[in-house]
Amino acid sequence: METFEVNTQNESFKVSRNNPGNSFSVFNYATFHVIKKNDFGVWREVEHRFGKENIPIDEIGDAIDRYYDMIAARSSGYSGKAKLL
Repeated sequence: METFEVNTQNESFKVSRNNPGNSFSVFNYATFHVIKKNDFGVWREVEHRFGKENIPIDEIGDAIDRYYDMIAARSSGYSGKAKLL
């Protein structure tokens, strides 16, 4: 299970993809949540296991999107640099 770190609002969270279900565990030393993107592309909390009631779901969801977009770009061979014609 691959994890990565998201830093937002002066807090660090570890993010881990859950299978099946396409949800993500978001946790740190003080809280644990499970979030998922709904059919409309909006990140929502699926489960709050312990800790803080509210986490910055939108910012964490955006970081998840950026992370997996970067992974997809790497696997397709796109380097992110403009090519000269």
